[in-house]
Amino acid sequence: MEFTPKQRLLAAIEGRPTDYLPFSPFLAYYFDFLPLEVRQKGELDYLIQMGADPLLRGHLQAYSVHHKGADISDNTNGNKRILIRSLNKRELNSVYTYSEAARSWFLTEYPVKDLEDLKFLIKLMSQTEILPEIDRTNEQIRALGEQGLYLAILGIDLKSSFQGLLENWIGTENLIYFCMDYPDEINELLRVMRGLNLKTVEYTASSDAPACLSWEDSSTTNVSPAIYSEYILPEISQWCNLLGQVKKPYVQHACGHIKDLLPLFAQQGNACVESVGTPPTNNITIAEANSVLPKTVSIIGGIEPTQLLNDPINKLLEYVDELLYITKDRGFILSNSDSCPPGVEYEKFTALSQFVKSHKA
Repeated sequence: MEFTPKQRLLAAIEGRPTDYLPFSPFLAYYFDFLPLEVRQKGELDYLIQMGADPLLRGHLQAYSVHHKGADISDNTNGNKRILIRSLNKRELNSVYTYSEAARSWFLTEYPVKDLEDLKFLIKLMSQTEILPEIDRTNEQIRALGEQGLYLAILGIDLKSSFQGLLENWIGTENLIYFCMDYPDEINELLRVMRGLNLKTVEYTASSDAPACLSWEDSSTTNVSPAIYSEYILPEISQWCNLLGQVKKPYVQHACGHIKDLLPLFAQQGNACVESVGTPPTNNITIAEANSVLPKTVSIIGGIEPTQLLNDPINKLLEYVDELLYITKDRGFILSNSDSCPPGVEYEKFTALSQFVKSHKA
């Protein structure tokens, strides 16, 4: 039986047999450096043309987030951008700096710096409202058809509450200090944020979205297994339980050092872990991940970004042949992990696409 790209990707995520191994490269950073006429056609067209199975991560959101009563302004001056959230004469300012080399904005100053900022964030979140965007979401899914698979995003910060505080609001070091110094305020903030996040999951579960994703960026470079178990695992477990009731698999984006987190991902009820690579980006090989994760948890990834950039095609194909053998008994989607360097030759994508199609089950 020949699968459509959507069927092939969904079957692999759910750990079911496919006609051949799906291949869908992750084009973050790479796509922004392509010629304008290519970018105007969109990522979907680019993936189709190379022969990949388009796995569209985070392009779909079944809800919208509204900070009621707050004034939101976004001011850019040169390579600096300030996102200002104002409420009752108080402000939280996020400062971003533009990198010409990456053609991307990076958060360089967190908005929450002290206890008063933390209390203000609790108030801001307490007045936040989640509204459904289900009709729009379902129309996007209908428009895509069988050409690919959307992974609908979850969360007000597109990730779990604690990870959102760590990446977007407080920062790694200060968040740990705040957990020690202001535990009551942190727990209250997490309670409010988890309620908002759960509403995003409920709306997504009510939509036609076939599968879900959060940009967790999980890594022991910023959370230990103990911290993850206390603050993140219970929330994502609740998501997985709710999504499991409507048979929508949850995929976790985990692009860092995940060796000591993999058992916790399985404990949550994840259907799949995405952006699993090899050192230096990750600290585990696919063979090791394959031995640690139960067969009920599928894997997306396999190719480390610098490996995709530097290895010649013949060496890449030899490596992928090994991956095919290692992952033969589990759900697996071949991809580069997390991002793609701009200098990768297009011929590598087409060679990988042709290679997996020549190894039919």
